Amino acid sequence: MAVSVILGPRLQTVASFVPEGANLGDIGTDHAYLPISLYEAQKIAKAVAVDVHEGPYESALAAVKGRSLEAVIDVRFGDGLMPLEMGEVNVLTLAGMGGRTMLEIFSARPDILRGISDLIVQPQGAEGALRLTLLKEGWLLKTERLVEEEERIYVVMAFSKVEGWKMNELLKMEQSWSQRLRPVLEEEQLPESDYQNLVHKLVWHFGPLILEERPNLLNEQFDEYRGRLLRQIQQMKKSKSTEIAAKIREVSLTLVLVEGMRQWQ
Repeated sequence: MAVSVILGPRLQTVASFVPEGANLGDIGTDHAYLPISLYEAQKIAKAVAVDVHEGPYESALAAVKGRSLEAVIDVRFGDGLMPLEMGEVNVLTLAGMGGRTMLEIFSARPDILRGISDLIVQPQGAEGALRLTLLKEGWLLKTERLVEEEERIYVVMAFSKVEGWKMNELLKMEQSWSQRLRPVLEEEQLPESDYQNLVHKLVWHFGPLILEERPNLLNEQFDEYRGRLLRQIQQMKKSKSTEIAAKIREVSLTLVLVEGMRQWQ
């Protein structure tokens, strides 16, 4: 008998957002552990597990066959949504790839997306672009959650076509942050448009719902981002470019705003 699949915290969080009874499309499935775990927990009806890399594809095939689940988990080799047929899945999960890669995958098969009710994504980079693009395309943000795995912090987001926060509602949260951080504008004498652009960038990077809920991991994420900005400043100071001073000031002001967000209670 096959050993039970144990998901790490990141995939456990993704799994927790998958609706009961879903016909799942797991894109970038790796070893197919997510659909196997969900099916064995009787949470999904069936799944199509897709991977574009030969090694993970073979591993997924072996894992599914080892559990005699070929009738309910169809492992396919291919890029993104390309191996899927219209209407065969109604929920998509994508984890462990860049946010812009996810958007490219979605844009390549709009016909598949039309039949999808829920998207659960765990991006690694371009989180703000992913949030904003999906919301502009009419998706609703149901929830988003920070999760720590192997000393790294990840965000998992769940989008839906029928329930969740609309873009205009989330933009009100951005406006609230603009008001909360306004003393920074006065102290630094920053032009209004530049200030609004920086606030916009930060709110959508960290996530409007996460900023409002303030989970314990948020401070760690602030610290991680702050460290990244400090390293950028140190690296830029080595440059002899005449334009670098303006960039250093922008990153420095971003640093001040992040600290303001961190201290807000």
